[in-house]
Amino acid sequence: MSERPTIAYLAGNDVLSDARVLKYAAAAEELGFDVVAIGVTRQGGGGETRVGGVRVVVVGTATTLRDRLAAKWRQVRVVARWSFADADAVRAARGQVARWSTTAAGKRGWRRAVLAALAGAGRAWLRLRGRPGRRAPEVAESPEERAARVAALMADPRAHWSRALPVLHRDEAAIGPLLDELAPDVVHVHDVFLLGVGYRAVERARAAGRSPRLVYDAHEYVRGLSYLPARTVAAYATLERDHIRHADAVVTVSEPLAELLERDHDLPRRPTVVLNAPMVVPGEREVPTLRQVTGVAEPTPLLVYGGGVNAARGVDTAVRALAALPDAHLVVVTNRVNYVVRALLELAEDLGVADRVHLADYVAAHDVPRYFADASVGLSTLLHSPNHDVALTNKFCEYLQAGLPIVTSDTPAQARLVTELDLGAVYPAGDADALAEAVRAVLADRDRLRARISGDAELRHRFSWAAQVEVLRGLYTGLLDGPARVGDVEEVS
Repeated sequence: MSERPTIAYLAGNDVLSDARVLKYAAAAEELGFDVVAIGVTRQGGGGETRVGGVRVVVVGTATTLRDRLAAKWRQVRVVARWSFADADAVRAARGQVARWSTTAAGKRGWRRAVLAALAGAGRAWLRLRGRPGRRAPEVAESPEERAARVAALMADPRAHWSRALPVLHRDEAAIGPLLDELAPDVVHVHDVFLLGVGYRAVERARAAGRSPRLVYDAHEYVRGLSYLPARTVAAYATLERDHIRHADAVVTVSEPLAELLERDHDLPRRPTVVLNAPMVVPGEREVPTLRQVTGVAEPTPLLVYGGGVNAARGVDTAVRALAALPDAHLVVVTNRVNYVVRALLELAEDLGVADRVHLADYVAAHDVPRYFADASVGLSTLLHSPNHDVALTNKFCEYLQAGLPIVTSDTPAQARLVTELDLGAVYPAGDADALAEAVRAVLADRDRLRARISGDAELRHRFSWAAQVEVLRGLYTGLLDGPARVGDVEEVS
């Protein structure tokens, strides 16, 4: 029986795709803990593996037929419209049809037949109706209107998480017994999705005479999420509201978000900030670079966007900007080619820039800085939302560790750092012409900016994972009055 304290990390995903959780797990192991990372999947029976010395358990919680039909209906609604408000809506529909077709090719039996039928019907429908309609486009809901609607829904018992999110009860049934068996000293919940599961496990353990600690790691401003339906946002916001004050410690990703959480929930202390900084493994490693992957050689400007893609992240702004940047190429580094990515490729075709838009796969998190290093500029194209306005993203820190100048939209948390620290340029969110102008300005000053970023050891350390590990050391030591061994963390810098 190990005498080392145990940390259980909970993630509302498969763990292996969550760089933040994996970095925490590696750091905690180096700090002297036994570590188990627990995730969930709706796609099968789950399983168990090891990442380094970390045990990773993924629990399968099957979706219901209703859940699966609802997800498929959301896809169908992108295509099956009597009229389309604008060209972007048409491109999104074409992107969804292309995704059905591509996915069908990798399936067999009835699944292949259904997806192929959807793709065929979608193509026929778009030939018939796939033109922007004459009706006035829908007026976008302002952030203030959205916030008011979410707040109103949070007061509606029908939108409470206990009624609106039945999947959480299935998660509880699957994960709760595992946590009881593990009996961890710390339950560290990443993101809001499993916060209730973690809280109830800690309460059961305390009722049995043990004294585990609960940590809530808020990755995003839940009330400000713009890519989910307002009712879903409200449900998860009630989950956070009901449980956050029961946490022994709250952690988050930026100072502005820490301020919002402290204010919204009247927390007794401001949350601890652990940045989404990349882990860098010392020594030379054979890692392909983006120029090698895309075939775009120097001195051609190569702009990189790294991360997930949805409509709220504004990557279409970068594609549109290429029309005003005739020599530049854009590489989108993402792990999932969804219908939004397909729509970006359709947009590139329509604008005549398709030969300058590239897709590239993810690499291991600790290899990202080397992967990005020979690009010209790192892009953050977030559109405004309460969540984005306080975000300090993975890509922001990854670009800095790669030595890249940054062009960011004017979402306040990142824009302030770019301006104050002389890291690149800022443009108004959603404005493609302004983005192109900002890129031209940075390219003209690229050598100075790269030297400034690469030569500032204090800056690079501030946004490094090594600096975040020291924060975690203090957090866990304080919670447990000192772990059994606080190790040397040079290997996870």
